Amino acid sequence: MSDYRKVLKSRIIITAVCAVLSIAAVVGGMLLTKQAETATSTFYDGFVKGFPLGLFTGFCALVLFYIVRCIRAITNEADLKKMYISEYDERKKAIRQSALGISFFFTSGILVVGLTVVSFYNTIAAMTLAAVLVVHVLAGAIFKLYYSFKY
Repeated sequence: MSDYRKVLKSRIIITAVCAVLSIAAVVGGMLLTKQAETATSTFYDGFVKGFPLGLFTGFCALVLFYIVRCIRAITNEADLKKMYISEYDERKKAIRQSALGISFFFTSGILVVGLTVVSFYNTIAAMTLAAVLVVHVLAGAIFKLYYSFKY
């Protein structure tokens, strides 16, 4: 368990760096969104600017929740054992590998970054990427449900 404790400590450091960068992106996005509001702004302009901001805010919340969960597991032996068993469970590994895999998270991240960048330049392209992201995540959720019932 001491090896797994070291793994969790390194994960905490990496996720803390991600959290700081994401919070900086959220704050920067809030400042840019406030500057972009004008009297001629439409609903779509606000939606396109706010959608990536909401995605990053949700990401920050999830990362902070994960950090707290890892810290609690490091300090409590029962939580550490429970997290270790959950992470190395063969059934969950098979579901993750069959339904989602690494490519799902990679393409989701690329879509979020692309959506964030394009939202400052083109509203139609941003709405298209948002729709693609929603369909991508829904397909991943459906596959995960399917494989969780299958295995």
